Amino acid sequence: MLRLHLQLINVAFLIAIGFCSVSSDTRPKSYDYYRLPTSLKPELYTLKIMTKLEDPSNLMFAGEADILFKVLSDTDNITLHVQNLTIDEKRTELKKDDDNSLLYCIKDVTISEEHDYYIINLCQPLRKDELFKLTLAFKAPLNQRLHGYYRSSYIEKATNRTKWLSITQFEPAYARSAFPCFDEPNYKAKFKIWLGHHNALTALSNMPLERQELISELPDYVWSIFEESVPMSTYLVAYSVNDFTYKSSGDNRVMFRTWSRPEAMNQCDYAAEIGPQLLMFYENRFGIKFPLQKLDQIAIPDFEAGAMENWGLITYRETTLLFAPNVSSESNRERIATVIAHELAHQWFGNLVTMKWWSDLWLNEGFATYISNLGVEHLNPDWELLNEDTIDNILGVFKYDAHINSHPISQPIEATNQISERFDTISYKKGSAVLRMLHMILGEEAFFEGIRHYLMINKFGNAEQDDLWKAFTDRAHLYKRIDVKYNMKTIMDSWTLQVGYPLVKVIRDYNTNSVEISQQRFLLNNSLSVDDNDKCWWTPLSFTTATKKDFSTNNPLNWLECSEGKSSVKIILNNIANKEEWVLFNVQMSGLYRVMYDENNWILLNQTLNSNRYDDIHVLNRAQLIEDILSLAWGAYIDYNIPLDMLQYLRKENKYLPWYTALQSLANVDRLLKNFPNAYGFFSKFLVDIIVPVYNSLDGLNNTLKESEISHVKLKHKMLMSKWACYLKINDCVQTAVKYFQEWKQSSVNRIPVDSRAIVYCTAIRHGDRSDWEFLWQRLQASNVATERRTLIQALSCSRNSTLLKNYIDLIFDEHKYIRQQDSAAAFGAVARNEVSFSIARDYLIEHIDQLHEFYGPTSHDLTSLLSSVANQIVNVEDSNAIQLLLDRKSEFFKEYQKSVSNALETIHLNIGWIGRNIDTLQTYLAKRTLGG
Repeated sequence: MLRLHLQLINVAFLIAIGFCSVSSDTRPKSYDYYRLPTSLKPELYTLKIMTKLEDPSNLMFAGEADILFKVLSDTDNITLHVQNLTIDEKRTELKKDDDNSLLYCIKDVTISEEHDYYIINLCQPLRKDELFKLTLAFKAPLNQRLHGYYRSSYIEKATNRTKWLSITQFEPAYARSAFPCFDEPNYKAKFKIWLGHHNALTALSNMPLERQELISELPDYVWSIFEESVPMSTYLVAYSVNDFTYKSSGDNRVMFRTWSRPEAMNQCDYAAEIGPQLLMFYENRFGIKFPLQKLDQIAIPDFEAGAMENWGLITYRETTLLFAPNVSSESNRERIATVIAHELAHQWFGNLVTMKWWSDLWLNEGFATYISNLGVEHLNPDWELLNEDTIDNILGVFKYDAHINSHPISQPIEATNQISERFDTISYKKGSAVLRMLHMILGEEAFFEGIRHYLMINKFGNAEQDDLWKAFTDRAHLYKRIDVKYNMKTIMDSWTLQVGYPLVKVIRDYNTNSVEISQQRFLLNNSLSVDDNDKCWWTPLSFTTATKKDFSTNNPLNWLECSEGKSSVKIILNNIANKEEWVLFNVQMSGLYRVMYDENNWILLNQTLNSNRYDDIHVLNRAQLIEDILSLAWGAYIDYNIPLDMLQYLRKENKYLPWYTALQSLANVDRLLKNFPNAYGFFSKFLVDIIVPVYNSLDGLNNTLKESEISHVKLKHKMLMSKWACYLKINDCVQTAVKYFQEWKQSSVNRIPVDSRAIVYCTAIRHGDRSDWEFLWQRLQASNVATERRTLIQALSCSRNSTLLKNYIDLIFDEHKYIRQQDSAAAFGAVARNEVSFSIARDYLIEHIDQLHEFYGPTSHDLTSLLSSVANQIVNVEDSNAIQLLLDRKSEFFKEYQKSVSNALETIHLNIGWIGRNIDTLQTYLAKRTLGG
């Protein structure tokens, strides 16, 4: 007891008095593998962390880690991870677990900076199956980089004082910067966490609070001691010291609390309401109870990710947790519901069962993305979000994965600095889309039985994708969903282990009434010479015809198979349709592939769409046809005359999803064509022609219906059409928006309909003057609602005044943090998208690259976000060369994000190539249509 008491005193005084450290040898050593040695396995961490927040000029933490570990094979060293921690090596101790009196001899310490290895070399080897306890004392500043154990703050409106808090963000590999550890996901262990802090503050961690103890040597300080955790990976450890308040909800079995800064507590109601409902839905769906006794969700003022699924203490940006009635929009509500559903799904997929290594990150993120769609659908079926999420995920995959520089879902990761780039569209959206396709193949019962089996077999452990395929193969055979000669590993590996996705070519012979079906990889530029002959996907084929119109049967009727050599095998189908009727493949987009038909079948489909029978085709397949045909034109597989003819039908389309899909694709054309006034004039007239009827049918930007009188989907449709109408200056849209804005400006009472505000603000700033811009800037500084702040930040970029926009970029990165670091990349991106200020954003990136690198720090991906924002707008060789010179000059700034850089450069080349191929022909075609030629 005496020794424990002394340890507590030492830890309590670490910050107050500091400590000495012994220098370590940083010379390169023989062990240079990117993964830890497998000789040791941690069993229990006892962490004691003291945090002081009183002095803003010296925000520090200090601690002590007792690591109980088992020896799996004889070893003469202990290798673990340490990053940016000062270790007091005089206090390092190694003892056998069953003999507290015997200290083991430590020879020396070596450090491998490349892999963050802290290697304790021993005088004698540790023997297999023995248990040891390693004690390490450490300290570090609370950093400002939004990862590791870092600082955040907010200004208390009532006193105008800055209030400080501490918070963790350890995924993927930042736990090592907060305490010494075996910082890989397969090294699961239990954690006993002690947090030392001022007694006026609250301490939170993964587990419920067990007790508090006074620290006699530090007046007004206490230890908050938390219950021992379940086994978990280091990246899921979380703790915080703050002055927040909470709202309770849920049942008595799981204590559910939603935390925020006190002045935002009235924004917690929605999250507190839906969180327990989603938790219960998942428990019932998976047949496994949430294993903890409490679950906290907390809104952090400064947070880089959208949210983080830490077990029992989920951290969020304020925009993804807090909903302010009469200020936050319905799209904000939808986003909050989706993010909460995603993080709660992680409590099973990622927390209960964790991938063995980051190569299979998609097992966490793909599952959480897909399952969250089901969760939100359960909460609000009237939102019809399941179909929209399907479209949104697939559109994201189709765009990203058609780049040459894309990557497979599951791909080896051979350095820690490669992990962050994998948190991308492929892991999230392609992972989700592949799981949806698997769900369609297997059916409801087999799919969820497979999931339950996978979770039960691997709970509190780690898994890889082959474990998932085994669980699904057993169920697929049991329910006769696939032939016994096939297995899910063969089928699904073709989707997860290779880059890209297939373009299924459906070519009909109208004389023999047969259909030849083949596949190839789809690329955003079909003219590129790429050797993808070895690409083949096991592709489930579903189809219907103009006569059958069967859009309910979306399970596979046939398969495009791959030979043993993994090459594609064509198939011929006979007598599936009369020559006068269309055929349509990929019913309800159940498979992750595009479809290209022969010209006559496109004409037959077009005839139906441009008739009063357009809704004979399921709404998802109407969206699919639009997406496929526009992307085929974009990639130079077909001419633009076919899709532009087809899009005429949109004048009478009254459903949201086809319009959402069409305008997503047409926005890309708009983005490039607006640099060419003549062609853009004809294109904008084309857009006006198809948008006006639907805009008018939804009563424009006018607020003639109360929210309770309009469905969630119809409201989104109305806002989508209004956004484009104001952008294109259709009818009274601009005048209505400006009138709303000026009434607010004059009365200081905001009566603008909440869901119209983003459109009204942007339109009013676009057509306003400096006083309008400054009025909105003041509203931004005064706002207490994060969702509103995000809307205002975006709207301020809509100005046509280049001087205001230049000043705005300076304000985005100003040291006074008028705009938080977490919002800066999005703000910059909005400025870059504005054609008036693109060159300002481009020049700012080039001229301030050193300051931006310092602003974000060497491990942030935000610098590449700025690069991508500029790259997306580039349409000429001069700008391309300027970016290439920047990358050559500052290559060290981007060395850890080579995939992102490659994608940015590919985007530039695709833009320039598209302009070269299409500008003249599009202008000629659109001119003929406009002039009636």
